[in-house]
Amino acid sequence: MLRGENFIYFFTVVGFFIGIIFAILNGFEPEQFLYSVILISSIFYIVGVASSGFFIKFLTVKKAFDLDKETLEATIDMQIYELDKKEEFIREAHYFIEEIEKEEKAFYNKDNK
Repeated sequence: MLRGENFIYFFTVVGFFIGIIFAILNGFEPEQFLYSVILISSIFYIVGVASSGFFIKFLTVKKAFDLDKETLEATIDMQIYELDKKEEFIREAHYFIEEIEKEEKAFYNKDNK
């Protein structure tokens, strides 16, 4: 979401460039050019401040989502439990594979002697 001060900065920069375009199209002298750019940028700044202030004062921003702590903790606990089960299964599979490898080594060592 765009912060209020960033909106004001953006609106001021837009006003600056519109002021430059306006001054170039009218072919003003350098003093008039500078005056028109400053005037138009100031107007856009005031409009940006007013609209940002209106938004902050009169419009409420709704929360994107509401967190229920108990439900969230229950979900996390369930996921931790599931991860523990998977870890235990992987550990058992690892021990099983180690036992098979030991038996194969013993079998091959017995054949090679």
